[in-house]
Amino acid sequence: MESLLLRFTQLAAGRSPDGSETWLNWAVRCNDGAYVGWVQATVVGETAIIGYDIFAEHWRKGYAREACTAMLASLQSDYRVKSARAIVDVENTASIGLLESLGFDRVWTGPSEDMPGRTDHKYERRLR
Repeated sequence: MESLLLRFTQLAAGRSPDGSETWLNWAVRCNDGAYVGWVQATVVGETAIIGYDIFAEHWRKGYAREACTAMLASLQSDYRVKSARAIVDVENTASIGLLESLGFDRVWTGPSEDMPGRTDHKYERRLR
């Protein structure tokens, strides 16, 4: 229980324990208020690593695109981020399509750092 409380306290602070990273998390809700997923970014200097998860029953309804578009705009205007990065499994064709439609370019393909035996793509996008 103490470790969970510590974890939530750290997340609520919005910063890594050493202060070098800003942790941003947003809930994604539809117009009626239903919670459909989340988007997040870890900001280090002028770069953000983004992530997102829309619950399966809400896939292909535009929520990820709308939420990621808003997140990227906020990262640029509110946090002065100049580039965004994302990592996606090579078999996640929906995320690959989303990232490419948002203007991300594939910059690397190789072994996954967090899932042994899997392969990832790394994507980057300059924010203007």
